[in-house]
Amino acid sequence: MTRSTLFALLMLGLALGNNAQAQSLTEVRTQLQAALQRSLSRAMVDGALPHLDLTTGQLTRFYPTENHEIILKMDEVYVMCATLLGPDGREVPVDYYISQSGGRYGVIRTEIDNRTPLKALMDAGRATRLE
Repeated sequence: MTRSTLFALLMLGLALGNNAQAQSLTEVRTQLQAALQRSLSRAMVDGALPHLDLTTGQLTRFYPTENHEIILKMDEVYVMCATLLGPDGREVPVDYYISQSGGRYGVIRTEIDNRTPLKALMDAGRATRLE
């Protein structure tokens, strides 16, 4: 084979590899979004996401309004963020920590109106943007 043919085959292989990587990233995003929707469907009561503040004992009902498109990754854990609407109309951030077990993704932790842990993980370089 000539050098130009080998070069063309190499470039084709790289292009196919990048396409496969992008495809798997899309697949991961889709699976994460589906897992989040399943979790929300199970947790919601009368269209609201109830949240019990373990410090005060107060039960608050939040309403999902907007999912953010950015997904963060920490080793085997992904973080998806969204905005909830509180009963007083205030927008509240929520972070869903998602992991895979047995071939399925599931929400393993939810942080409502508590960005401090996620910001610390990002500042430490542990949570990075999934790209």
